[in-house]
Amino acid sequence: MSQPSVTTTHGTVIGVRNGSTECFLGIPYAAAPIGELRWKAPQPAFDWTGVRQATQFGPACLQLRAPRAPESCLADRPMSEDCLSLNIWRPTQREDGALPVMVWFHGGAFRLGGTSLEQYDGSSLGSHGVIVVTVNYRLGIFGVFPHPALREPSANFGLLDQVAALGWVQRNIAAFGGDPGNVTAFGESAGGASVAYLMAAPAARGLFAKAIIQSGALDLPEVSRNAVAEQMVAAMQGLSLLDATAEELRSVPAAMLLQIPLPRSATMPYIDGVVVPMKMTESFRQGAFARVPILIGTNSFEAGFFGPAWYGSVPQKMGELWERARALTDGYGSGSDELRAAQIGTDRFATMNTRIIASEAARHQVPVFRYYFCYVSALQRGTLPGAIHTAEIPYVFGTLSGDTKDNTEDLSVSRQIQNRWIAFARNSSPSPPGTLTWPQYSPEGETILCIGDSGEQLISEPRPALLDLLEQHGSFQMN
Repeated sequence: MSQPSVTTTHGTVIGVRNGSTECFLGIPYAAAPIGELRWKAPQPAFDWTGVRQATQFGPACLQLRAPRAPESCLADRPMSEDCLSLNIWRPTQREDGALPVMVWFHGGAFRLGGTSLEQYDGSSLGSHGVIVVTVNYRLGIFGVFPHPALREPSANFGLLDQVAALGWVQRNIAAFGGDPGNVTAFGESAGGASVAYLMAAPAARGLFAKAIIQSGALDLPEVSRNAVAEQMVAAMQGLSLLDATAEELRSVPAAMLLQIPLPRSATMPYIDGVVVPMKMTESFRQGAFARVPILIGTNSFEAGFFGPAWYGSVPQKMGELWERARALTDGYGSGSDELRAAQIGTDRFATMNTRIIASEAARHQVPVFRYYFCYVSALQRGTLPGAIHTAEIPYVFGTLSGDTKDNTEDLSVSRQIQNRWIAFARNSSPSPPGTLTWPQYSPEGETILCIGDSGEQLISEPRPALLDLLEQHGSFQMN
């Protein structure tokens, strides 16, 4: 059987057949951001002659070793500044007509991650009548770096990369059998936040028709360029790079740049008036966003991913507010102050802004579908009070591993979620035939789809009084 081939605007690629899908890996969507193109907006990819083998993932953006799985495995895989590539999965058997397209942006705090992680394999999703695209983009100091010597209009280079990837999809996905008029941008954590930012980015307008934000409406710093520059200057005190010219900066070895002790907040998207016109929630309040259908949600125990030290800091961060917040939580039914802090940390980190974005988008007459993922595999019940940050990803992609990949209940939950996500991508309604009807979100009533251990059910806001308190009085941040 011959290998699948597709001719893009830059040349022909040959992929691989893998069961019920065909995949094309490591396709460049922009020129390598190295040398003179380091810390510049992405430029068009170069054409190639002949046939390009699209059979291996492109390298992830160069990054420090992650402290935990799954990103920690990237330290043993190719990483490079030359990282602007994407991957495509499509079903081997395709019906007549263009297929809906789902473009994934990975998470990792805008500092870590890459598309070669097994949990982002698009084979399962792509086998069910959609085309899946996963995107590498610039991270860390390569993704955000507003040095005074760099006079670019925006130093949010990672977000600019994502815009470029969506533009590439618009120009090329029809050749793969996809519908450029039916593209869903989706992502988790930093990837979900990216989708929210892209909804407000003028340069991304018209590049996607739907949005899925998984644990992405986050409590991020969102400071000005000057504030980021101040953090950067403080971290670079004593280094010659502080006074370097743009040319000198672009000649510094990439590995040396990774050693600059920039705080995490300095490499997150900042308000530049170009790609990020204003704070994420403010853009939705003002109606300054793309009016596309939204599927948005959070996990019940987001804090569990970060650990006790992370959420154990909540009482100190809250100060006098802690006692008021404590009285509005039950610690996932345990009554323990440690899990009360985890509940509050979860809500400040993710639930608070999710409610704001969902409510404001609905107020602007945008179809919004909100979920609450609290499913814990039977293999972990009793050890976790809820679903941690990232827990939903393998269920969405159908990439369950370990004991869960053979567990009937886990497989059933995965198929349910996949069916809903695909239905949303196909026709803006995440209620495929035979399922519980998922109504559009309203701040009033039971309109949130809870995906839990006992199946699916519609619920109202779990802790509205706590969210009100955090929104009105909480000045602390979890990032």
